[in-house]
Amino acid sequence: MKVKYILLTLVAVTASLASISAVAGTESLTKDSDMSRLQGRWTARAGARREIRVTLDIQGRRVDADIATPQGVRIRVRGELKLDEKSSPRSLDWIKFMGADQQEFPPIPAIYKIDRDTLTVCNGGLNGPRPREFKAGDGVLAEVVVFQRLGTASPDKPKPPNRSTNLTPAANPLQTAPGVVKSRR
Repeated sequence: MKVKYILLTLVAVTASLASISAVAGTESLTKDSDMSRLQGRWTARAGARREIRVTLDIQGRRVDADIATPQGVRIRVRGELKLDEKSSPRSLDWIKFMGADQQEFPPIPAIYKIDRDTLTVCNGGLNGPRPREFKAGDGVLAEVVVFQRLGTASPDKPKPPNRSTNLTPAANPLQTAPGVVKSRR
């Protein structure tokens, strides 16, 4: 009987902590807040040659980042965002980020702006100061990165053509005219 009571107490405490965490994670997710506008998946190209693909998945304050280099190296990190919408320019801190080795990175101060489905971030870099303008700085990660929201088509940009229906006879030797296909022998 005592074991059952202890287990029920543990379940109740765990459920309470989970609900407190859930409320704390969404406390700034009001309809018109920047944090609510950041929810979802974002992608960008980073690095000096823009060869590094970065994908962010933002849920509440939590961020899962997937980084892929041109050499095929994939790095996954998880952390949190801390925003200050009242500062000018608006500020963002990348905090509590950890990789697979569970070693926490130092916080990275940044500034940001959101324009529809575009998020522009200027990072201060590792142990660097917060930037005051959208201009790349010195040091690792001290750069301007422009993210695009995934899963939405911008009305300003046409959708890319469906490559399977835009094959020309030169690109597809088996097709001579739309709807006519030669067989190989």
